[in-house]
Amino acid sequence: MRGPIDFIVVEFEGNKFNGEVLDALGDAVEKKIIDVLDISVIAKDAEGQVHAIELSNLDNDLASAIDISHASNSGLISMEDTEEISELLDNNCSAGLLIIEQLWAKDLKRALLNVNGRLLSEGRIHPDAAGEIEAKEAM
Repeated sequence: MRGPIDFIVVEFEGNKFNGEVLDALGDAVEKKIIDVLDISVIAKDAEGQVHAIELSNLDNDLASAIDISHASNSGLISMEDTEEISELLDNNCSAGLLIIEQLWAKDLKRALLNVNGRLLSEGRIHPDAAGEIEAKEAM
């Protein structure tokens, strides 16, 4: 049984990384909150040339930093996915595309299924649009 599987695309201006993102990602994997099923880094240079790095081509430091244990799942991200994201990128920017399994939800899913629960709807409220929630919490 799997937990919910999500994809996340994050853009980074200026193609600059300091390792903080990888540390946080590795921490979430280590704590078994998520599992990284596939990852790709798409970079567009100042001239608009696009370069993509797939999970199977990551250097050992990056792969070990996020403790990729499901390398066999590599290939979930297609060339078409990479091309779509590259079209959204500005020059001199990069994007990280992650496919992750939400491991924290597996026990909840099992419990819901054990009592014949069924999913009627699903969605996500983007944190930038969560002002109403924050306003109610402040009351």
